[in-house]
Amino acid sequence: MLVLALVAFMAARPPWWSFNYAALLALLALALTGRLPRLRWPDTLALAAAGWALASPLWAGRTDLTIPAGYRYATVCLLFVACRHAVRRRRDLLLLGWTYLAGCVIVSLEIITGARGDLRQHGQLVDVATRYGVEGRELNATAYTLAVGVVVAVLVGAGNRHPAARIGPALLAVPMAWGMLLTGCRGAAIGVLLGLVVLALAWLLPRTTRAASFGITGLLVVVVPFGLSPQSAMLWLDQLYGRPTGDISGRLELWPYALSTWSDSPLTGSGPGVFTGSNPFGIGPHNLLLILGNDLGLVGTLFYLGTIAGACWTAAHASRRGLLVTCLYLAVLLPIWLTGQWEAALAMWLALALVTVVSELPARTRPAHRASRHALAGRVRPTTVGGITRVGR
Repeated sequence: MLVLALVAFMAARPPWWSFNYAALLALLALALTGRLPRLRWPDTLALAAAGWALASPLWAGRTDLTIPAGYRYATVCLLFVACRHAVRRRRDLLLLGWTYLAGCVIVSLEIITGARGDLRQHGQLVDVATRYGVEGRELNATAYTLAVGVVVAVLVGAGNRHPAARIGPALLAVPMAWGMLLTGCRGAAIGVLLGLVVLALAWLLPRTTRAASFGITGLLVVVVPFGLSPQSAMLWLDQLYGRPTGDISGRLELWPYALSTWSDSPLTGSGPGVFTGSNPFGIGPHNLLLILGNDLGLVGTLFYLGTIAGACWTAAHASRRGLLVTCLYLAVLLPIWLTGQWEAALAMWLALALVTVVSELPARTRPAHRASRHALAGRVRPTTVGGITRVGR
């Protein structure tokens, strides 16, 4: 668990070596458990996606791009399997959750500290027209990481009966939300706001919200990149934060081009990283379905999305707690999947693994000495025979 905790902390503030060694650390964590993982169908699909990504250089022309990008896909899939296998008790989940939140808070404080002087000069707490971040880190990826931190904060607080255990994560969410707003990332801000609304609806109308979350998420993931969504909704999104570009920062022009390149190799794709490294726009598609289609083709896309869908479906039907956090996860990630470039993010897949195991863990673990005493009391009963009291069955 300490090995995975290190990965969780670094996932919140990724250094250069995160993707170089995270896969090896995930394999090490699996080996240190001393038991073979019990593979269920989300795990099997994740391993299939990892294998497909690693095998992509066999049919892709740019091995200089496909090998490192394929390794990143395999890394997040292995991390997903390792977390699901290693987290067996609630304290394991808390360890990973709190270490990830610690990394998010550090990043948030770095953003707030860096923006403090400029904000004081203008007499503002948040200036959405100006984007602040951490030097050397991409702004949108930083915002996405903090948005997932909100999901993890709810995960950590879910199931705790002690008020302090619930208030603590909520307090940490305040600097994370502030830092996220300072980055000026519209997708992350919309995701967190949507997530909180969906979480409240899931509490009041669990089954209806569960069906709507899965249905709307699946529909929009397919509809938006194919240009079937209302143009007015796209223009409204573009005008947020007072930074209108008329085409959502080039996405409305980029998406049709990404669709055409995917159609060149629909089943296998052009290989991980090839589109991002060779298209004339010089950036990735900024849409999950389009980047998966170009990188992994239809086969790899089904493995990848099947893992997410299977994991969320299992968690949402396991318990009420699992339903709540699953709906929150889907709502927060939906805007990021539609407009962001974050397909091989350690944070996203770490949170997905924790969402799937939270339903399988007891809300509160009874101390061992109390458990043994109650068990003994249930097994041993005093009996009276001929005026003599005996202890036994």
